[in-house]
Amino acid sequence: MKSFAKVLGLVIFGVVLLAAGLLFFLTRMFDPNDYKEDIQQAAREKANIELTLGGDIGWSLFPWLGIELKDVGIAPVGAPDQSLAQVGNMGLGVEVLPLLRRQLRMSDVILDSVSLNLIKDEQGVGNWESIGPEREPADPQSPEGVDVAADEPEEAGRDFDVAIESVRITNARVRYEDESSGQLLQLEDVNLTTGALIEGQPFDVAFLGLLITEQPAMRVRIDLNTVAQFDFGLDRYQLEAVDLKVDASGEPFSGRALSMQLQGDGLLDLGAQIAELNQLRLSIADLRATGQIRASQLDTEMRLDGRLDVADFDARALLAALGQDVPETTRSGALESVSLGAVLSGSSTSLMLNELKLLVDGTPLAGSLGIADFERQALRFDLSGGSLNLDDYLPPAEEPATEAPAQAPAGGSRSDAAPEGWSDDEVLPLQRLASLDIDGKLALEELRLTGQTIKPFAAAIVARDGRIQVERLDGGVFGGRFSVTAEIDTNRTPVSLKVAQQLTGMDSLAVQQAYDMGEQMRGRLDLNLNVTASGNSVKRWMDTLNGSARFNVLEGALIGVNLEQQMCQAIALVNRKTLAEPRGSEDTPFSSLGGSFSIANGTVTSRDLVAAVPGMGVKGRGEIVLPEQRMDYRLGLLIEGDKSAMPDPACAVNERYVGVEWPIRCQGFLHNAASSCGVDTDGVKRIAGQLLGNEAQRKVEEKLEEKLGDQAPAVRDAIRGLFNR
Repeated sequence: MKSFAKVLGLVIFGVVLLAAGLLFFLTRMFDPNDYKEDIQQAAREKANIELTLGGDIGWSLFPWLGIELKDVGIAPVGAPDQSLAQVGNMGLGVEVLPLLRRQLRMSDVILDSVSLNLIKDEQGVGNWESIGPEREPADPQSPEGVDVAADEPEEAGRDFDVAIESVRITNARVRYEDESSGQLLQLEDVNLTTGALIEGQPFDVAFLGLLITEQPAMRVRIDLNTVAQFDFGLDRYQLEAVDLKVDASGEPFSGRALSMQLQGDGLLDLGAQIAELNQLRLSIADLRATGQIRASQLDTEMRLDGRLDVADFDARALLAALGQDVPETTRSGALESVSLGAVLSGSSTSLMLNELKLLVDGTPLAGSLGIADFERQALRFDLSGGSLNLDDYLPPAEEPATEAPAQAPAGGSRSDAAPEGWSDDEVLPLQRLASLDIDGKLALEELRLTGQTIKPFAAAIVARDGRIQVERLDGGVFGGRFSVTAEIDTNRTPVSLKVAQQLTGMDSLAVQQAYDMGEQMRGRLDLNLNVTASGNSVKRWMDTLNGSARFNVLEGALIGVNLEQQMCQAIALVNRKTLAEPRGSEDTPFSSLGGSFSIANGTVTSRDLVAAVPGMGVKGRGEIVLPEQRMDYRLGLLIEGDKSAMPDPACAVNERYVGVEWPIRCQGFLHNAASSCGVDTDGVKRIAGQLLGNEAQRKVEEKLEEKLGDQAPAVRDAIRGLFNR
């Protein structure tokens, strides 16, 4: 038995020695360079490529089946002069014995000085699409023409146990050009290094490269380090401890350099059709963000979910770092403190921030905000918050070139000069408005705008398909409330506008003072306004204004004119007496003032103005021509006299004046409305004639009563019938 074992051992030793000698002979006596043309022909037939082998082929047979190539070029067979890829040096080895166990054990895969030149022509066909074996036509007898045999090698390949000791790609370059769009991308100085690639085992990955684009001109340095793991059987790929650093510069950043870092753990599970990025940590300039993102339904309509939290950052500094213009604001420190937290939801075409908690310079806002469609830039928001001073974020007011004009005098201007005509310059950016896609709501406890505090404030706007609808705009200001709805329809030519406005309990004097208007009236104002207009300039709006309005002012006064004093003086003169003291103040107080207006093509007509003034009643009618900024208004004063608790005897009204409507006419420009009012002399003449006639009739009737006694009434009625009185 021992002899048999000894003999067997000698035989095995001899076989191994013989095999080693044979392999040595093959590697020394057999030169693969003699078969370059055969290899190139096989590449044409099997892979449809033109293969160039510029250097010698180095190889080994055992225990590693290894190969080393230099100056390798690849081009499509149809265009051999258009290089698709070039490799300066390539080396790899496969362990022979594991192949018998269906195990692929590869040594280091080394590629040096790799160059890829990818071109897509104007028809959208890439120069790489012709590479590869020509597929056999699908068998029409197979279900739906599926080429079952084509899938067999892939399925069979899954039975192989693959392991690669490492991959090293150095000095690589990739160039991609799209001739239809003119886009050119280049990836240069690429270096990729991995650890042992064994299925189910983690391995290190290090990538470094420079991305260069022409439209826009930009350079991006990419540095990636991570630990990867793959499972081909489950179609599952993991990246742990991702550390991606990006340094970018170029046109989008106004020539500045921007640094960004992304860290986290990634997962791609094609079996479950999900992708995740967990433990996300992102930094861009001064911004620091954390969170996680999950994408599902990758093969159908992708869905996004996740969470994002952004620590307090300086938005102005971030804009500067991104190379964007930093807007000038009234408050220099505006936008220097911004933070947010939100739940993410969306798809491949949308992104929404739900359960949003946004803090801007100490102002809290909560709700939802996002883009419902990236292509249409469809903005959606529903926000509520505390106190916001919007004036802080508006552009600063321009410094006046000269001294500020004096404030308009009480009662309006006294100038008789014609006012400057309405501007015909375009007001609304119609092209931008037509493209808007907005559906949003905003509610604030307090909003400060144009120096005024609106408390509370609420707004709702819908803009879509060229129609902008302000569905709600209301709040409290000037001691009252306002409510506005409006619509702009850019689809019409010319563009049309509708406005409905309601004011309740508004301090009219505060409004005039706030906007440097001549103080002509004070009191609590109620107003209902419904108007339409067309065009895109103030002039066109004044020319095409149509609609109606109704107003009422309580417990107010006409400023700069004292009708009570003037009427008492007139009555005292008629009574041939002197007023004991001035009546009232410099203004004309009233307990109520109201009326309605109809508006047609810029002409405002009123026929029912009524005012209750101490000592008199006031009625009014007339029109205001907005295009010409003129007014022609007639007031009728019904004298009641001094009805105060202690009336002035000089202001006692003769009973002959009761019921007589004394005419006042206001005729002139709108800017001098208060000073344009005066006695209507033609009307006074008619009233004077009426009063004289009344006085003559009264004297005749007195004489009749003296002469005729009991028969006087019958005669008096006959005389009145004769004169139609």
